[in-house]
Amino acid sequence: MKGIDRTTVLRWLLVTAVTTAVGLLGFILPKLGARLTLPLLPSGIAVAATTRWGRRMWPGVFAAGTLINVWLGRPWLTDALVGLGLAGGAVLTSTLLKRYAFDSNFTRPRDVVVFLLATGVGMTLAPTLGIAGYELAGLGDLMPLTAVNWFRWWSNVTAGALMLAPLLVAINPQSLARLKTQRLAAAIWLLVLVGCVLVILLGPAPLSRGPIVVLALTLIVVAAIRFGLVPSAAAALSVSGAAAASFAFSRGAFGGGDELAGLVTLWSFAGALVSLSLLVTALLSERDAAAGAQLRAERRYAQVFDGSPQPLWVHDPRTLKFLLVNEAAIRQYGFTRGEFLERLVTALAATGDEPVLPPRAPTEGLGEGPGPFETRHRTRDGRILDVEIWTRSIDLDGHPADLVFAVDVTERRALGRALLEAITGEQRRIGQEMHDGLGQELTGLALSLRALATQAERERASMAGELAQLSDMVSGCIDSTRRIVRGLYPLSDADGNLVGALESLAQTSSLSGTPVRLKTRSEAPLIAPLEARNHLLRIAQEAVQNALKHADAKRVGIDLVVRTSGITLTIEDDGKGLLATDRAGAGFGMRTMQFRAAAIGGRLNIGKRRGGGTTIVCEAPQTVPTPVRA
Repeated sequence: MKGIDRTTVLRWLLVTAVTTAVGLLGFILPKLGARLTLPLLPSGIAVAATTRWGRRMWPGVFAAGTLINVWLGRPWLTDALVGLGLAGGAVLTSTLLKRYAFDSNFTRPRDVVVFLLATGVGMTLAPTLGIAGYELAGLGDLMPLTAVNWFRWWSNVTAGALMLAPLLVAINPQSLARLKTQRLAAAIWLLVLVGCVLVILLGPAPLSRGPIVVLALTLIVVAAIRFGLVPSAAAALSVSGAAAASFAFSRGAFGGGDELAGLVTLWSFAGALVSLSLLVTALLSERDAAAGAQLRAERRYAQVFDGSPQPLWVHDPRTLKFLLVNEAAIRQYGFTRGEFLERLVTALAATGDEPVLPPRAPTEGLGEGPGPFETRHRTRDGRILDVEIWTRSIDLDGHPADLVFAVDVTERRALGRALLEAITGEQRRIGQEMHDGLGQELTGLALSLRALATQAERERASMAGELAQLSDMVSGCIDSTRRIVRGLYPLSDADGNLVGALESLAQTSSLSGTPVRLKTRSEAPLIAPLEARNHLLRIAQEAVQNALKHADAKRVGIDLVVRTSGITLTIEDDGKGLLATDRAGAGFGMRTMQFRAAAIGGRLNIGKRRGGGTTIVCEAPQTVPTPVRA
């Protein structure tokens, strides 16, 4: 055998000596007054040795099984087959345990099932080969080949493996640590355990069996919960050993009764104790592992939350009280963590009537758009920030909470406003130049060509037709130029009149076959700057286009309300709704509308319309506020 060293040989000798000693003790019992032999523990030592030190321990187990039968005076063939059965059973058990990834600390419930099944299957070799050895040696009268004898032998070796192997496999210095740290509880538990053993050995049978079973099961559970697997397994071994002695010597709680029925009761009791010890330990280990994993995950999430460069907080959705806040939010708003946790989310409101968070609408209404909610927040030192708010509902320690991302977009909005102003100004300049320059020149050219065509026609010149055709072409160019100018600056034809431009939009859009109606209500004069009116018209154009092209709407409505405090522009359609909209085609348009609304100090809400469809509402002030820079 490869790899045999001094340690391996010493372990062989140790396994042989200990297994032989405890095996002989079981066979000596009849000489001490017992009514049957109980060679229980050799199988437990054998399984523990092959599981803990490897299957190469089989020679030590084989030698022990052989020596026990030599001492009994059996023929060499019987000795060899009995030893081979014990060694083979131990090796098969450890092989099955390894094959099914058994954990010797019983950290999972499946480890208990694997151990019980592997032990039960592996130990079938011991009675099978042992009884065959007796038969082949002509000693059938000593060990007849019957189901009762096979079951007695199998139950003995299986019970021994179940009672002793878990203890020997799992024992280490750390396994007794909780006994040392809980000395008073350990002392009380040990006293009760000793009392339980004494009652088993000395108590009246069968009156004391019921209370003993309850007490023993309680001791096992308490040991598994308070002290761990090894003390629990040791208690199961002690109680099972006491019950076996009580049955063997016909004394105490388990004395008396038929031998086969008594063995069934005894090993069922021992199996229940061991199984309960292992199962409770496995369940507790699995619970502790899950709790540890959850704790590690919570720590990782806390690190991610606190280390995020984006401002984050968590608040109670009912009371709006801050529950958690990260470092980025502390830097952005200027409050300390303690000051945050003493306040409500409403403390961030820029003004008394400006919302801090998007409106909560469980099924329908505004604030349910795919994009972020844009608003303004006030910092501790009074600065006003333009922010984008993203909210998500989460579970925090079993209670509902809202996770909020608050992104400062003040500089981005200022840059966007400047960019839009530059683009609008350039469009206006190009449109003006095309109208005053190219348009006028084309008009002059058209008039000249028309005059030449008229003159040529009077003189009956051959080119009169060609000149007339050129005049018509130039007139077409003039119309194209006007359309381009109208596209660059749509309010030009309406002389800056937003209502007139919206009327034109409704009439033009209705030519597609879908009626587009306009409804206006003026409670105050419209004094918004030209740039603001232009953005409102662009928002209406984009919204109507989305309804006609992407939502398959049958009706579209445009409502304009002008008040002293501001302007409200609403576009509704009865189409497929926001969720059915082609995001690839409409997503950029939605973002553009939101950006235009933000550029004029307004707010755009996109949501579902009651009865189906989409509602887009832009609320803007009459005057565009000057951005407050940080």
